Amino acid sequence: MLRDLVDFMRVLAGKIARRPIALCDVGDPDGVISCALFLRKYRNAVIILRAPAQVVRSRWLKMFTWDFVADLPCPPGSRVKMRADHHKTNPPCAEKECYDPSAPCAAVLAAKLLGLENDEHVKKIVSIAIESDTANIVTQEAKLIDLAVRYSGYRTKLRLVKLLAEVDVSEVLRDEKVSKAIERGLEAERIMSNIVNTLPSREIITLYFPKAKEFKISYRQLNIKIQKEKNAKFINILTRRGFRTYRLYCGADKDGPYDCTQIVTKLGGGGHKFAAGAQYKAPLLKPGKGLDIFINVLKEYLKINKVELYVVKSGPVIERVEV
Repeated sequence: MLRDLVDFMRVLAGKIARRPIALCDVGDPDGVISCALFLRKYRNAVIILRAPAQVVRSRWLKMFTWDFVADLPCPPGSRVKMRADHHKTNPPCAEKECYDPSAPCAAVLAAKLLGLENDEHVKKIVSIAIESDTANIVTQEAKLIDLAVRYSGYRTKLRLVKLLAEVDVSEVLRDEKVSKAIERGLEAERIMSNIVNTLPSREIITLYFPKAKEFKISYRQLNIKIQKEKNAKFINILTRRGFRTYRLYCGADKDGPYDCTQIVTKLGGGGHKFAAGAQYKAPLLKPGKGLDIFINVLKEYLKINKVELYVVKSGPVIERVEV
């Protein structure tokens, strides 16, 4: 991929110039803010953002020694000097760790690791990471930053890291590119509301998006929205991302009996008991079997013979089936 080539050259150039390099989760405010903290500490740092599955599969990430990794596992076989993480499925792997599965987010641990706990600006942006990562967004600033991160492209996410490291949140939100990402997020919220309003209230809700790329929404946020508005205790959203690539978003009530890690780890993923995900591929000659693979794992975990599945198609049109 072009992005991998560009980022490889950025890291290589940074290494030659003896600049520190950092790797953080690309998918949510916790990862972006964790890298913003590192950039606030080391103003000349090179920032790379990737998803957990990309870190595990990447061939080039493991070629380098990383000064800082946050909200991610270490690239397999690489040397990592410092890491901040709170995922149960990402055990310690760095020379210096700030690892606590009970922490509300990785940014809390990153601030501690970097000695920035008393910085007032850091306190403010870390509080946003906490609201986002605990699915308890109560402030308007946290809501808008959450939308900006989830609905921006890679370059804008790198821009967000820089802005969050340097200026007040109010100024970040006035940035033109950030504002456009927020607008896309608000439209996505409208689409998600339409989907949620169509669903019945159930303790367990399972959705499948066979053409996920047609929906410009955050499936993690859809999961949270279903949990809150439908009083669901265990939500699984399976999306087909390509010819044979599937991604699962699992969410569970924090006080309930369900454990998302019991599902996602069987599909090669990871995360928390109450929020986890996995990306996997179906067999080359049977690309449609990705749904069956997930359904069988879910049946085994729940000890049931049938799954009530809601298939979401363009419109959105939702079809209920039993599989």
